[in-house]
Amino acid sequence: MTDIFSFILVMVSLVLAIGVTHLVHGVASVIRLRGSTRLEPLPLVWAASLFLVAAIYWWSLWDFRSVDWRFNHFLYLLLAPALLHVAASLLVSTDAVQAGANLRLEFDRIRLPFMVVMAAFSIVVAFDGWIVGVESFWTNYRPIQLWTVGLYVAGATLAGVRAQRIVAGLVLVTYLAAGFFFRYVPGAFGS
Repeated sequence: MTDIFSFILVMVSLVLAIGVTHLVHGVASVIRLRGSTRLEPLPLVWAASLFLVAAIYWWSLWDFRSVDWRFNHFLYLLLAPALLHVAASLLVSTDAVQAGANLRLEFDRIRLPFMVVMAAFSIVVAFDGWIVGVESFWTNYRPIQLWTVGLYVAGATLAGVRAQRIVAGLVLVTYLAAGFFFRYVPGAFGS
């Protein structure tokens, strides 16, 4: 591990950790409100997916240990954890719920911006290796990344509860498969 990689990884990890902390705190707050509002499984499935994708993203950062780092690479690498933090803030904000809103209605309200942010996150991480110069434009992992973008587009356009549950389940299964079958070791796709 080079010194510059360690230096960059600290900042990216901090931004990612703040987002994960917000996510976990938000889930705990929602669970704490369970007596005053009905728990909805859909936002909790999305929270599990966000937690999992944050872990996969951090694990994948090892691919970048040999990058010839420049500020534009660093800035681009900060986009993904920043987008995850925005998604977590949208998903598990308890302000509206504490004010009396229903969890289901609150998810319906934030669904479109949440899906757009997660689609943007998926696009950013799909091409980060190519942008920083450690992988080719097309990799074996690219179809899964594009599948995930498609799932977020479906989540943004399909408003029904059943469709949302299917999309959330497919995203969670996709991330589980990605973590356990594709990114089972750090640097699985890097140099």
